[in-house]
Amino acid sequence: MKKIFTLFAAGIIALLAIGCETAEPQPQQGDLATPEFSANANENSITVSWTTVEGAAYYQIWINNEEPVKTDKTVYRFDGLKWNTEYTVSLQAVGTGDKTSVVATQKVIIGERKVPAYREWIPQNGATAAAISDNGRWVVGSFDRQGMIIDLDTDELVLLENFDCMDVADNGIIVGATYEDSQSGEAALFINGECVELDLSDLTASNMSSFTATTPDGEYIVGWWWEFDENSYYGGIYGYIVPFAYDVLKDRITVLECGDHVYPIQGISAYGVGPNRNIVGVEQSNAMMAVVWEDEYSPFTYPAFEYNQNYVPTLTFGDTQTRMTPNGKYIYSVAKTYPDSSTDIQQPAYFDLETGTLTTFLGACEKGSVSAMTNDGVVFLNSVPIGYETAYVSHVNDTETQTPIVDWLIDEHNIDLYNYINVEENSYVVIGASADGRTLLALGYTDQGHVSIVIDLDGEAMPEI
Repeated sequence: MKKIFTLFAAGIIALLAIGCETAEPQPQQGDLATPEFSANANENSITVSWTTVEGAAYYQIWINNEEPVKTDKTVYRFDGLKWNTEYTVSLQAVGTGDKTSVVATQKVIIGERKVPAYREWIPQNGATAAAISDNGRWVVGSFDRQGMIIDLDTDELVLLENFDCMDVADNGIIVGATYEDSQSGEAALFINGECVELDLSDLTASNMSSFTATTPDGEYIVGWWWEFDENSYYGGIYGYIVPFAYDVLKDRITVLECGDHVYPIQGISAYGVGPNRNIVGVEQSNAMMAVVWEDEYSPFTYPAFEYNQNYVPTLTFGDTQTRMTPNGKYIYSVAKTYPDSSTDIQQPAYFDLETGTLTTFLGACEKGSVSAMTNDGVVFLNSVPIGYETAYVSHVNDTETQTPIVDWLIDEHNIDLYNYINVEENSYVVIGASADGRTLLALGYTDQGHVSIVIDLDGEAMPEI
């Protein structure tokens, strides 16, 4: 466990060290003419071209303090540069013997990135997105123990072997589980290019556990372990799934407190954690219901749960897709009512933790689910409980209105996806949003398989096709 803390601290130090520069090669008076050149920024690259210098055998060109590149051409391009950054381009002609020119320099600024409004990734190995970081920079996902992380600042996708990516912090630290085989896995972090497992051996003999969610700073993580021994201390309380929290900086594991419950518990998983460390999970028992921990020391409570005099449920809220908004204000999923003992009626629903109110939806999504919410109360709904159908948008202040997301995007944000979206019959669902609500994460289905979609509300409109 201490290795996780060491790597976490090392990651902070490494970030602080970025940008430290050594001295650039100094200009010197030479025997060759100083090269005349132009340097133009285009996207995240700089293209440099210059006139031939008489007597030059080759040229040295570099940016900032990087190693000079030798070339006998009169054009060169620097790729993969940072957005909104100033670079100094340096060029020197080199002749035979000790003949050189004075180093010519020019400053070039890479402007703010022009992010497309719509981006999609057809994944390798079937990996699909699971979560977006609160700052809107990182997307993680996985499929069949193959993980992926996308840096939305560069659109770079990296695949991770034998790692389930469940959530990601604002600094790119991934939480999830690493797997040696299909039957065993360990809660783990992926940090500084290394996977580090959590040691739970003092608490359980289980060889299957997972982190599920992290605070934005990556310092507090929740998860679960599978308790094979029902006669163990924690198995007797929670059944076969035990929820826990891990404080990275304190290197401390806390098993979350059980609350008052009506039915024998089969297991409880923690699925989300807010910035103030309040936690949401799901109880599996006679019904499936959301539970909330105010903090790691408080027993869980049910946000919405009603039953009759015979202890038969009449209202439950929550399922395995229950999640929390980035600010920890809303939790969302589905609510079920039970008109008789053999059937239930499902409706999309969210719960306001500040006011203690449950809100359900009818209309076009009356049998679907709330798949995502923003901090300011924008609600995304899927019209079916499982799978991908037309996504709709509503708001906590007007739940009667449910607008197809493609119409909402063009009407509210002037983003036209009708002529660009690649999913079949608009069959996709929004599953997450950044803390500011400006970057949306969605899943869809195309003729090439599942696709991960990012919609940037401040991005450039795509050309019609």
